[in-house]
Amino acid sequence: MKRWAALLGALLAASVAAAPAAAQVGPPDPVQALKRQFRLERGVHIAEVTRILFEDERSLRFRVNGRVQLGPSGRAASDATMRLVIDPPLRKLLEGKDGEELRGAGIEDPQEMIVVGGHRYTSHPLYAGLLPSGKTWVRAGYRDTDNVASLQTIDAFEPAVLKAMLGRAKAKPVSGGFFYQGTVGYGQLAKSSKNPSAVVLRETLFGDSGQKIAWRLWTDGTGLPTRLMTTEATWWDSSTPVTHRTDTRYSEWGSHVVVLAPPADQVADETELSSDPFDLPEPKELLIRPSTS
Repeated sequence: MKRWAALLGALLAASVAAAPAAAQVGPPDPVQALKRQFRLERGVHIAEVTRILFEDERSLRFRVNGRVQLGPSGRAASDATMRLVIDPPLRKLLEGKDGEELRGAGIEDPQEMIVVGGHRYTSHPLYAGLLPSGKTWVRAGYRDTDNVASLQTIDAFEPAVLKAMLGRAKAKPVSGGFFYQGTVGYGQLAKSSKNPSAVVLRETLFGDSGQKIAWRLWTDGTGLPTRLMTTEATWWDSSTPVTHRTDTRYSEWGSHVVVLAPPADQVADETELSSDPFDLPEPKELLIRPSTS
């Protein structure tokens, strides 16, 4: 009997000792979850909406659907389809005297983009009259690490950037995973990123590096991002402030993704173009507020 009592006591002691250890287990680390995805010919699918909102509520949107190919060191290539959507109030302002030209220009037609092998390839109906016969793609020099599949200023595919963004943010359990929110400064992003975005570089060098980007991140149960929403103040041009909101959804992590360049006989170099077909009018009138008298 004494031996059974001793054994029962030891089991109870072990369960009590184990309880604190189990309680200390926290949510999975999104940074480590991301790093585990860095494998050859694996990647993730993206669906994204970016809205650029002017001071008087006029806006335009970019819808992006694409894929990101990963590798041992992170993002290796990407391809995507992007569509510009101009909301009616802004369309009316942009058209002005050139309304029919803007309507027929085709700037809202889908644009295909590929980044691979140190080049960016773009295909859009606007190029049709500017390319040599038989060519449908325009090639330009580009960094492999640039991401045409997303317009996020925060590069969620860089572990150091993701870590800087998360900072001391606390995970909140939600259905299917966890939720985080907070802010991060342009200076923090520039310091942590190997290849800061053009927005980050501009604000760090010529603007306020302490300016913040508000963000919200959702992850699945393993810590992988499923949704990233960001809001930041930025500029349409040197004199037109806008609010930039991007909502990105991530799916099919670990799926087979291989991004290929277009066939060489369909590609022309950007130097062969005579003009830039994406030169939109600058809506300077947006800064003129209506009279309140």
